Amino acid sequence: MRALVLFILFLFSPTFTFAQPERIISLAPSVTEAIYYLGAIDKLVAVSDYCKWPEEVKNKPKVGGMINPSYEKILALKPDLVIISKDVTPIEVYNRLIELGIKVHVYAPETLKDMPDELIKLGIAIGKERQAKIVAHEFQKNIKKVKRTFNNQKALFVIWTEPLTVAGKSSHINEVMNLLGLKNIAEYSSINIERVIKLNPEIIFFGAGHETVPEGLLVKLKDTKAVKKGNIYFISDKIYHLSPRIVEGIKEMAGVKIRN
Repeated sequence: MRALVLFILFLFSPTFTFAQPERIISLAPSVTEAIYYLGAIDKLVAVSDYCKWPEEVKNKPKVGGMINPSYEKILALKPDLVIISKDVTPIEVYNRLIELGIKVHVYAPETLKDMPDELIKLGIAIGKERQAKIVAHEFQKNIKKVKRTFNNQKALFVIWTEPLTVAGKSSHINEVMNLLGLKNIAEYSSINIERVIKLNPEIIFFGAGHETVPEGLLVKLKDTKAVKKGNIYFISDKIYHLSPRIVEGIKEMAGVKIRN
């Protein structure tokens, strides 16, 4: 009788965990990066075509894009859990995965402030709650340490050059720019050359994918302060994804040297 009581107490203890997922598929780089920081990269059986970091995922099976994954490949891998990112995965993909009987977790940070809670939710979903709380706390500390390294200089962050796509006010990159003391000249994700020239940025950042700036674009922007003073900087993809890795991207932006 005593043994039965102990078993029941164990079974319904709040620390008891049922069937933690061991076969996880990530459909977004931000998810894959977050899983790495939570110490669960070994649970990933596949990732999206766009997941390039950390090094350990390069040889993992790929299941297609973030908006058009291969459901056939996903089913063949028999995942316990598929994790999608709210900001890049269409609702249609979520609905289809559910229809196929696949358990789905939605990783949904939209701002830096959302990150700690979303990391903990992710940790609970993959059986890494304790580690997630540690990582979330460390992330909060790191963000609080970010200092204003600029003095309200007008800036533009270019994501792509053709067509000209930039970080607008609703982006998390705009949030980073504000933290660093930069004034983003872009309201929305698209802006024309004439508008850029008129607003005259003092600094222009180019995101990952640009090793050089198209010469024609620099010619068009030659009268801006950024081009005249040589304040053109290339920033890695560390800044792109809402995962703990973004702290490194923030440091990278903070470290550029402005020519006055």
